[in-house]
Amino acid sequence: MNNIRKTLALTALATAALGAQATALTKNDFAFTGLNVNTTVGGWSFVSFVDIAAGTTIYFTDTNVTQTTSAAGVFSGTAENFWSWTAAANVAAGTSVALRGSGSNNAQYTAKSGAAGGAVANGTVATLAGTTSNISSGGDILYAFQAAAFATNYQPAAITFLGAISNRATPYATSDNPLVAPALSGIQLREFRGAGDTRYTQFTAQATTADTPYGSMAALKSALAVSGNWTTIAASTNTAIVADVLAVAAPVPEPQSYALLLAGLAVVGGIARRRASR
Repeated sequence: MNNIRKTLALTALATAALGAQATALTKNDFAFTGLNVNTTVGGWSFVSFVDIAAGTTIYFTDTNVTQTTSAAGVFSGTAENFWSWTAAANVAAGTSVALRGSGSNNAQYTAKSGAAGGAVANGTVATLAGTTSNISSGGDILYAFQAAAFATNYQPAAITFLGAISNRATPYATSDNPLVAPALSGIQLREFRGAGDTRYTQFTAQATTADTPYGSMAALKSALAVSGNWTTIAASTNTAIVADVLAVAAPVPEPQSYALLLAGLAVVGGIARRRASR
C-alpha cells in the first residue's frame, strides 16, 4: 500500500514539474468577451478554451497591423499602445479574465477572474508602450498575441495572433485589416461597430454574472458566435467589464497533456526500476 501511495505521489509530482511551464496558445484557443473604450473605467476581457498555466503571458496592442510585412515587422512603424497580462495562477479553461480600468484617466489596468463578476485578482498587467488607456471610441482594433518576449514589432514567424476585437467600421483600411495578415475570423474576431461610434460590447452571459456556465467549450464557442448573445452600448458608459466562469466542462485533453502524463509515468517507472535493482 505504501509503495502504491509513493508511486501515485511521485507521478503527480513528476507530471506537475513537467507541466510547470507557460501555455502556448493558438487562435483557436482564445476569444475576446468584452471591450469598453471608456478612458477611465474601460477595459476588456477574454476567455481561453484550454487551461492557462501560471506564468503565461498574453500581449495586447491597438497598433495597426500592416498587410504587407515590412522589414520592420508586422506592426505599423508608429507604435501605439502595448500591454501584457501574466497569469499569477492557473486559469481553468472556460474562465474569463477581465482587465479593468481603475476609474482615473490613464490609470493602470487590474486583472480579475473568477465567478459571478470576477472579484478575484488574477495576474499582473503592465503598460509596455504608449498610455495605459487609449482605445479609440472612433474606431480601433485591439489585438491579442503571444511572442517569446515583448517588442514593438515582430517578424511573422515570431508572433502568434490569438484574437481581435474591433469597433472600426468595415471595410477595414488596407493599413489594418484583422482578416488578412492575422487571418482572424469567426469568434476570433469580434466586430461591434454600427453606423456610428460604438463604445461598449460584452458577452451577455458574462455581463449579467448569472453564473450559469455552459456545459461544454463547444456550447460556449457556439454562443459567442451569435451577435444576439452580446450586450452593446453605443454611447460612452461606465458599465464595467467583468469576468466570470463561462464554461465548466474540461476540453478533450490535448496531445501534449498525454505526453506529460506518459513522461511522468516514465519517471516513476525509472525510479521504481532503480529501487528494485538495489
